[in-house]
Amino acid sequence: MSAASVVRLSRSATRFVAKAASGFHLLRIDGYSQAKTILPGQKISSMAFAVGGHSWRMDYYPNGRDTSAKSNAVSVYLQRIDRGQEDPLQAQYKFSLVDHAGNAAYELPAQTGTFISVPEVNVYQRHAATGTFGGPAEGEPGPGCGLEEFIVKEELEKREHLIRNDCLMVRCDVGVTEVGTSWLATDEITNDYEEEDSDDDDGYGAGTPRRRRRRRRRDDGEYVKWCLAQRPR
Repeated sequence: MSAASVVRLSRSATRFVAKAASGFHLLRIDGYSQAKTILPGQKISSMAFAVGGHSWRMDYYPNGRDTSAKSNAVSVYLQRIDRGQEDPLQAQYKFSLVDHAGNAAYELPAQTGTFISVPEVNVYQRHAATGTFGGPAEGEPGPGCGLEEFIVKEELEKREHLIRNDCLMVRCDVGVTEVGTSWLATDEITNDYEEEDSDDDDGYGAGTPRRRRRRRRRDDGEYVKWCLAQRPR
């Protein structure tokens, strides 16, 4: 086989990384006594916040999410609001109420849900100039994941350590698997060199051969071992 017919195989490697990511967001409601007068199905929404490379929003319903009847319980929901990402995403979430010392004084067990991204709409801010609260966002396909009966309003108002100076603080913890893909290696992975003889003149006419370094290409077995030996990032 001639040298011209020898084809060197190309090689490369990809790194896929999956790691746990978690975070929380606080929604502070100043003027609780006024907020609880809004209609059933109307909500107070947080600003968008990021956890695990995704955007989220908290929705707080002082009189429940169901618009058909006035509820005696507060509803809380978590929405995923990623733009241009329609694939379902599984995440863990937990809601709690924080006392004036910053501790979770009321909480329910964490739950796992599947989230579909919805449009980013901050309903409360949209109507803040007129002093009204918002109902379900136009075009919003679903309620996200959450708790229809997070806490009974009567029970909430009996806990004086949760409502202080007419202020209520809601906390939402979110846990998700963050993923990413990057190059692990291209065709060349080493700077190892080996010596070879050269017939180049040394510059003084003596004709003494010099040693020249050239790059050594690792064989395929070494290449695979190198990729396996890389530490996770």
